[in-house]
Amino acid sequence: MASYSAMVSTIGARFAYSPSMEVPKKRQPVPSLASAPYRRRDSALVVMAVAINQEIRKNEDKVVDSVVVSELSKPLTAYCRCWKSGTFPLCDGSHVKHNKATGDNVGPLLVKK
Repeated sequence: MASYSAMVSTIGARFAYSPSMEVPKKRQPVPSLASAPYRRRDSALVVMAVAINQEIRKNEDKVVDSVVVSELSKPLTAYCRCWKSGTFPLCDGSHVKHNKATGDNVGPLLVKK
């Protein structure tokens, strides 16, 4: 089973698997695909892709923004990286709520003039 650790380090996931782990007697319900990015099948973990951008400018093929640093009005401008900001592409602090809800650690991109 050494291939599990190689696979885990390749995809950058942080979870543990051991063939000697105790399997619960009562079968746990599988979370729906809409509510979780993974599902468990016996002793295998299937990782599923989830879109990061859930609602911002979805009619565009790719969301791209450009900034000319010399034209910034403030000496420090924060840009959103969590895709949750109501003022996207600028940060409005929505990452704080996102981080608490998901355990993530995303923060803004700070651009200095």
